Amino acid sequence: MKRMIVSKQAALKAIETGEFDRDVIASNRKVVVVMTQDWCYEWTNMKKWMDLMNDIPGLDIYELIYNAVDYFKDFLPLKERTWGNDQIPYLRYYSNGILIHSSNYVGKEDFMKLLEL
Repeated sequence: MKRMIVSKQAALKAIETGEFDRDVIASNRKVVVVMTQDWCYEWTNMKKWMDLMNDIPGLDIYELIYNAVDYFKDFLPLKERTWGNDQIPYLRYYSNGILIHSSNYVGKEDFMKLLEL
């Protein structure tokens, strides 16, 4: 498992096209993109167990703390209008580059079930 930050370039491309590029969503067999704001207590809880997860082969997790970036006002409409989610954290789950699910806060067990791991 690799944990990475969504690059500015990748986020701007998603804003432009309505989806993250394949270099993000198909970077591994399973990919999760977590989008949140730094003050979110549910994200803080999720991050704690994510930080303790053992290395899981075939999984990449990308994080975007979008209230801390200079393109916040451009990203928000993508998340809230295009993707229809105004809650945080917001997670998008991909398998082989295809969106298979989206959710807001989940516990570790549900997270693993959603990924079928």
